[in-house]
Amino acid sequence: MVSRRRFLRLGTGAVTATAAAGCIGSSHGGDDTVPVTDASDSTDGTTTGGNGDESASPLELPEWDPDWTLSFDGPNVLGVDADGAGPLFVTLSDDGGDAPSSAVVAVDPAERSVRWRTEIRGEAVAGSHAAARGVARGRWGATLSDDALYAVAGRTDEREWTALHALDRSTGERRWSLERGRELGVAGRSEGLVVAAGTEFFPPPGVTPTSHQTPEDPLTTVVYGLGADDGSVRWTREFEAVSDVAVGDRSTFVVASGRLVALGRDGETRFTLGGGAPAARVETIDDRPYLLAGEDGGATLSGVAPNGDVDWRVDAPVGELLAGERRLYAGGDAVLAVDPDGTVRWRDDDYGKWLLLDPDGDTLYARSGVAADAATAYGAGGSNGGKRWTFDPPSRNAWPEAATEDSLAATAITGDDADDPFYTVYSVTGDGEATKSLGVDTVFDALGREERVYLGDGESNLLALTP
Repeated sequence: MVSRRRFLRLGTGAVTATAAAGCIGSSHGGDDTVPVTDASDSTDGTTTGGNGDESASPLELPEWDPDWTLSFDGPNVLGVDADGAGPLFVTLSDDGGDAPSSAVVAVDPAERSVRWRTEIRGEAVAGSHAAARGVARGRWGATLSDDALYAVAGRTDEREWTALHALDRSTGERRWSLERGRELGVAGRSEGLVVAAGTEFFPPPGVTPTSHQTPEDPLTTVVYGLGADDGSVRWTREFEAVSDVAVGDRSTFVVASGRLVALGRDGETRFTLGGGAPAARVETIDDRPYLLAGEDGGATLSGVAPNGDVDWRVDAPVGELLAGERRLYAGGDAVLAVDPDGTVRWRDDDYGKWLLLDPDGDTLYARSGVAADAATAYGAGGSNGGKRWTFDPPSRNAWPEAATEDSLAATAITGDDADDPFYTVYSVTGDGEATKSLGVDTVFDALGREERVYLGDGESNLLALTP
């Protein structure tokens, strides 16, 4: 079963990601608003660094030198994905027309070499993989399954077409492709079924977009049930104003026009849930949907039964969901962990978004502080969770980038002028102390696996770093 996290099409991308990305691809995104005030960091617990001055110099630390660097000579390294042992799957892309301008590359980290590389026509599409989330990290990538991976590319800037490609995981051979005049994204895969969503382009082809332009009518999204073996279209469903799609073991859940619609494996409606505050997000664990409705302080998180009944509700000022193995996490003006029966295991009423779990699932990280300028670690498992420490570098913008089992890579905007690296990536220990730092101009994605962090530097390089 591949990641069952959501497919979002909720407006513009993160400020930092957009600034770094330039014109590559397009953006799906969630709520990426960065609160900036004149106040200092309001979080408690152990802190390191931070004075709230965005022009402050980075911490004086030893240079975080890469163990090795792999260059791809041209296209940007936008995404790094892996699940368990084996190769890393790297998404490459550059500005280009119909000619192949993107690629997926399988990298053997032990051999520091490329196993295979498959070129793809069009530019990589942001937010088009199942694990995509509306945060600065991980906006590009591929959806992985046991025997295949799924990548989306196309001409989204021109609002013309996108195509979903299924590649053999071992060889990179293209098994099938699906092209549509819509912006496609993979919602998930289960039991031989790939679920994709395609939203109509706005403005339509031939119309030049203008600032703050919005459609008069809700955009339509087609949800596709595709045969994983051959890409055949088994069923389609069309909805208006789709804000989220999640895939479970036996069901697909669509949030459309503020209502939750549950589809069976045949694409038929199992139930529809609505009538309260407009729904915005849905997440699944073991085929059970968790629905987030309302906004800001009026948000409500609900656990939904297989027949569509609401088993429980929790009111909390949150707008972001992240599914763990057996527990749901929510972030916003509070951070909380909720068990399947609705029990709130712990709650922190400080700001925390851009949630990130470590590979073991026992530590949760969040972008924190009243100026969104820090990274906070929480104990995620058991009943003794809650805040452990906060790393607060000298920057007005900082966040957790990638986590290994025992450490965190945290990124902060630190450049004072054109001669300085725009970002500093810190190696942070399991007790919140920064030990090394690396200055880079761009970070498109980073992945923690075992004892290493793999970072795409926004140019043509994949860096392997040991905390």
